[in-house]
Amino acid sequence: MLTESRKMVRHFLVGLAVMLMIGLPSALLAQEAQPPDPIQKDKLELGKRVYFKRCVWCHGVEGGGDGPSADRLFTRPRNFIQGTFKIRWTDSGELPLDKNLIDTVKNGLPGSAMPPWGEVLSEEEVVSVVQFVKSLVQDRDFADEDEEVVPQDFGKNPWGTTGPYHLGVPQEAIDQGKEVFLKNKCFECHGGEGRGDGNPTMKDDWGFAIFAADWQQCWNFRGSRRNHFDPFNVVRTISTGLNGTPMPNFKDKITIEDRWKLAAFVNSLCPRKRIDKLTNKPIPDFLIQSKYTEGPVSTDMNDPMWQAPDDDPAIKARPAEYAGKEGQKWHYVAMAGQITRGERNFKPKVDNLWVMSNWSEEEQAVYYLVEFHNRFLSVDPAFQDGVAMQWPGQLEDLFGAEKPYFIYGDSKKPVDVWKANFMVKSYKDTNAPNPNGYDLDVSVQELVGKGFDAIEEKGTPGGVEVVASKYHQGRVKIMFKRSLKTDNPDKTDVQIPTKTFVPVSFLQWSGWDKEHDEHMAISTWYYTILVPPDPASMYYMPPILAVSFFGFQMWLVWMTKRTRKMAAEGKVK
Repeated sequence: MLTESRKMVRHFLVGLAVMLMIGLPSALLAQEAQPPDPIQKDKLELGKRVYFKRCVWCHGVEGGGDGPSADRLFTRPRNFIQGTFKIRWTDSGELPLDKNLIDTVKNGLPGSAMPPWGEVLSEEEVVSVVQFVKSLVQDRDFADEDEEVVPQDFGKNPWGTTGPYHLGVPQEAIDQGKEVFLKNKCFECHGGEGRGDGNPTMKDDWGFAIFAADWQQCWNFRGSRRNHFDPFNVVRTISTGLNGTPMPNFKDKITIEDRWKLAAFVNSLCPRKRIDKLTNKPIPDFLIQSKYTEGPVSTDMNDPMWQAPDDDPAIKARPAEYAGKEGQKWHYVAMAGQITRGERNFKPKVDNLWVMSNWSEEEQAVYYLVEFHNRFLSVDPAFQDGVAMQWPGQLEDLFGAEKPYFIYGDSKKPVDVWKANFMVKSYKDTNAPNPNGYDLDVSVQELVGKGFDAIEEKGTPGGVEVVASKYHQGRVKIMFKRSLKTDNPDKTDVQIPTKTFVPVSFLQWSGWDKEHDEHMAISTWYYTILVPPDPASMYYMPPILAVSFFGFQMWLVWMTKRTRKMAAEGKVK
């Protein structure tokens, strides 16, 4: 018979082994079936207090996902009653481990309204609220002897890479991952280029609409655990599926080796950007640089002057074969729903734009290429899709950093709005991926905004054009053009100077989601600047300075030798 001390040692070693295995997700070995973690009843009282202070507003009094905010959110808050949890290390349909729920509470669910609570709640509060959430489950019992969980075998990162994870992953593995993607028809939900534009009819277990993940915006992955570029996030989802959604597990269909290759392919699609730890999204580029062009600007969106990687060059170096314009880049602009007044928008379908710009001295015109991911476009003329740029209408009257109100200005500081309304041609949202994309039927509105209730079309338009447009695999592309100066008879057109920081903001409407008027996504004010041409002195001054410096050095050498000679001859002391 074991002594009491030996029993304690054995229990400690078993517990330590379990904790070590739970703490190493990328090396987690497949487990035998085991009971789910029991509810720690001594923590329920504290957990209840935390829940009713922090969680009830979304998840509801009984945990049914029906709190006061639920109808305003996309996706809907989780319904705990059935015991259906998305982010787990356990098999499809199984209950999660406590560690899975703790990580979810601490790190939140990017791309949803679930924030990270790890810096708000103490460790004890996090563990306690997890126990209370488990107590809200009605359809299953964590203490039921028939309930069992099997932590999955995720294998190890075969390339041993660390953040930002792309370095060291061979292209061969990425290409093989794409073959796995095609073989398993992942495009049917995630789209041909992974932007989640494959299936508009998906619903969760409760009948609410959901979308497939946009792989090109990995910062919105559920369960990315504040480490957005880690391929383990993809491997885990492929291995376990997402309970409550149409996403099944592929553990019996795709080998562990191929799951990592598929993850390498998915991971390669997401641009490497600097992530804001507070928002869990890329840090916006608050200055949009318009690059100087001596001749005309090309309206061909495939022209090299409109090419640049999405990646931050400080994180991922541009490829050797990069042929785009020197210094050109995509600028990331964060968007949010308009929730100030009128038709509020708490769940916009677009939460960022990408902007690139060129301006022509010869044409005296500026071009802005605005792109954004939108899984599905409208085919209802009553709800057209749209995107707009907003400028101070009287820039010359603003002082210093002064700007108009960022939602349609006000009576004292009006705004100049360039809006493109568009309908997609020959398109259905249920179409198979179209590698050629779709043409857009675009109309341009020029508006004057003097406040929410004072928006009207200009009597004399300023000449804004949309010179190119396309919808391709879940990505909208709109190219605006306008002259730098206009006749401006009513002082309603922005006059765009060079070498000056000019405020600009963006607005976007998703017709498929029936957004219209003030029901839209909007950015705050950013700045743009028309970068001036390099001065001619940059080309002739360097050689002049080099020759002058060389001549000065030679003079010093001559003077030194002369002085030494004179000293040797006794002419100087």
